Amino acid sequence: MANDRPLAAHEILDALENVSDNEEDYRERLICILPPPVDPDCLTDEDSGEEDNVTLNNLPRNILLQPAEVMIQGQIMVSDTEEKPSDSTGRTKRRRTYAWRKRDLAKNPVNWPDVQGACQDKRPIEWFENFLDEDVISLLVSESNKYAVKKNLPGYITTEDMKCFIGILLVSGYSWLPRRRMYWENSPDTKNELISSAMTRDRFDFIFRHLHVNDNLDLQDKYTKVRPLITLLNKKFLEFSPLEEHYSVDEAMIPYYGRHGCKQHIKGKPIRYGFKAWVGATRLGYVLWMEPYQGATTMCNPIYKELGLGASVVLTFCDVLISRGFDLPYHVFFDNFFTGTPLLEEITKKGLRCTGTVREYRTSSCPLITSKLLKKKERGAVDYRTTHDNTFIIAKWHDNNIFSIASNAVGINPKQSAKRFSQSEKRNIVIEEPHMVSIYNKFMGGVDRSDENISHYRIGIRGKKWYMPLLTHMVDLAEHNAWQLYKINHGKLDHLGFRRRVAIALIESNRKNAKRGPSRPSHHEHADSRKDQMNHLVIPQSKQTRCRQCHKKCLTRCKKCDVGVCVKCFETYHS
Repeated sequence: MANDRPLAAHEILDALENVSDNEEDYRERLICILPPPVDPDCLTDEDSGEEDNVTLNNLPRNILLQPAEVMIQGQIMVSDTEEKPSDSTGRTKRRRTYAWRKRDLAKNPVNWPDVQGACQDKRPIEWFENFLDEDVISLLVSESNKYAVKKNLPGYITTEDMKCFIGILLVSGYSWLPRRRMYWENSPDTKNELISSAMTRDRFDFIFRHLHVNDNLDLQDKYTKVRPLITLLNKKFLEFSPLEEHYSVDEAMIPYYGRHGCKQHIKGKPIRYGFKAWVGATRLGYVLWMEPYQGATTMCNPIYKELGLGASVVLTFCDVLISRGFDLPYHVFFDNFFTGTPLLEEITKKGLRCTGTVREYRTSSCPLITSKLLKKKERGAVDYRTTHDNTFIIAKWHDNNIFSIASNAVGINPKQSAKRFSQSEKRNIVIEEPHMVSIYNKFMGGVDRSDENISHYRIGIRGKKWYMPLLTHMVDLAEHNAWQLYKINHGKLDHLGFRRRVAIALIESNRKNAKRGPSRPSHHEHADSRKDQMNHLVIPQSKQTRCRQCHKKCLTRCKKCDVGVCVKCFETYHS
């Protein structure tokens, strides 16, 4: 437009009437007209008519001459002199508009190559040491020793000490006690012979108090205390990951109940309080990538920042997949927190495929039937639209509830049968399920699977430092990934059996083998049974022991309690 003034309302109406009708153009046109000037001779402020019933055919002249704007699917058509909105970097923001067609997505089928290696027959400890190898152990040992020296506390930690320490942590996941010192307590109901004979209680406490990963703090990173371990393990997780076609991206929670700026509360989750992390995993739960959430400073690729947090997380994980170098069309799944049309476009540009549920206000005005009307149709009804260039499809499906789903890889057909329970008919019914819904349900739950597997045997020893849950979670994650590789290579052990084998191997191969000296009995030893006054008899013993009452040497013992008690203390001890 050559003029330097806003368009009048009658000019916009003339332009719209001259546009040829397009039956596939579903875009809405909203005309915004500025209010007319006030007539100074008018002595009343009474309305001139009903505003809700005004039509284009009966607009007065003063309104038709007013400046106006027309909005077509989010784009405002104004004169050339009006400035377009721009972001903080000075770049002009444009909302992409799409021409929609009611047709299924037409994509060529993908033949996924079989590039898996030969089956490896390794022991559980060998799979575990793929991740907690010498690099990780050296990091933990060197940084922990530096931290201890800084606090002026001698006690050099060796590699064997650290491996034995990790083995004890793994044991606490399936042999849980409310207090860590109870593993060494001289009491038959709590003492763990494997742990107490491998490392002394004070030595374990020393390592646990000084366990450290990073001393070079980055003020921009809220997880700088654990960043080197996360980076190193992410690299190893990707290096040994199985090459699969389907991956899922979702959030995971790491339990923490203390005080920290990054602690989250998510209602309805199995773990409601703790640190939230973005996770990328395979269908069965092998975790390739994990990044803890820290708000606006979350460590995602900064070039995706303008697309929002959810899209940045998914695209960062896509870059991780591409960095493997195989140039394969991976298929990534995610939920409606992440999905939007800009994300679908960016993933398509990268040559990857994606499918995810989507919120209705993120569909770029896709002309789907309203949820209210779709809900009146029979269960299993679906409405869908595809972009004019066949890039992606957005569909809305009636199941237990109405939800929308988008994909650049799969469409509606071939539909499949799904069994559902009908509340109105009180019986199971069979409905038609779109192909994109079926494949989403099949491959989306990888992150939830890993969370469930880890939660069964999570390390039970807890500390006071805020970063301790993150360190122990990374150990649990390494053990879980090792078990996943073991199962892929046709291993027979379940998760508990695998974890026990790893823990026992770490402890038995790195124990000090120092014989434990005499120790005090537990305060709760025979606390009640010795006073029941039933069958307590004094018998001689061939070897001298200490009396439980006066602690002097004695040659007699109680037959029932099986402890040394001298004759003069026998009555006092049992009363």
